[in-house]
Amino acid sequence: MSLSRLQTATDILKARTRAYEAQAYQAHRGIGLGDTAVSPPLSLGASAVDRHLEGGLACGGLHEVRAALARDIGSATGFALGLAGRAMQGDRGGRRGVVWVSDPGTRVDGGGLFPAGLAQYGLDPSCLTIVEPGDLQGAMWAADEAAGCAGLAALIFQIKGNPARFDITATRRLMLRARQSGVLALILRQSGEEEASAAATRWRVNTEMSGTDEILERGVGAMRLSLTLERNRAGRTGQWLLAWNPKVRSFTHAAPNPAHERVSGANPPAHSLDRLPAAANRQDSPVKMGQVLDHRRDFGRAS
Repeated sequence: MSLSRLQTATDILKARTRAYEAQAYQAHRGIGLGDTAVSPPLSLGASAVDRHLEGGLACGGLHEVRAALARDIGSATGFALGLAGRAMQGDRGGRRGVVWVSDPGTRVDGGGLFPAGLAQYGLDPSCLTIVEPGDLQGAMWAADEAAGCAGLAALIFQIKGNPARFDITATRRLMLRARQSGVLALILRQSGEEEASAAATRWRVNTEMSGTDEILERGVGAMRLSLTLERNRAGRTGQWLLAWNPKVRSFTHAAPNPAHERVSGANPPAHSLDRLPAAANRQDSPVKMGQVLDHRRDFGRAS
């Protein structure tokens, strides 16, 4: 990246963060530079997880979401987006906006975000700032800047693997800035191993089979993931099977067998017509074909 383009990207990021801080100040909950922000815990919506965390995930701090394998990055991203979406809900002092900073290596096998798909997580694409620096050093700098923005709801810093430069000192600096500003700072580690960091919690996300759709028979339902709390500075570890409910924008506990699960958790339909039939079982489907005969054409000379 050229110096002029880098300066332009820096100016844009600073302008966005200043705008978010101004919005928080106008909500009469401005945070001084020397103060430490105190935010209520962030509820995931899943009762057992919230009880385990004594009310929810601590905001104003650093947390890590880890996908050990590249194939799990989609579910890990969904978990991080769900947390960010819930961070923008409720009474959090007028905080608006999510900053997504990505290490260049993550885009090789992880792809990018699809803005239209963010709606199911309660995120407006206009409130999302995506920062894609050309190297890890630039990504770390952008993450530090965003973590110190008092008007921001959440920061997601996506990195690939375990780069030596992003060590415990770098994570501690990120944690201190997030603690001072009250920002929910998330490290989204793609294809990474466990390592020491300053994160208050570390979550490992594994992809599970999706549940059944509540309307369309044999349709693909909610995203399901196996969530393991590998590290918890404030208490015990644990493991849960969760699903994301886009209707209420909350995590819910999932049934072990996805065939027995409904997104809303409601009772089965009272009438068979309350649910759309599957494409193969439609009432207007053609009848089963009979025996197929081989009608070979005689290409012999006509008599």
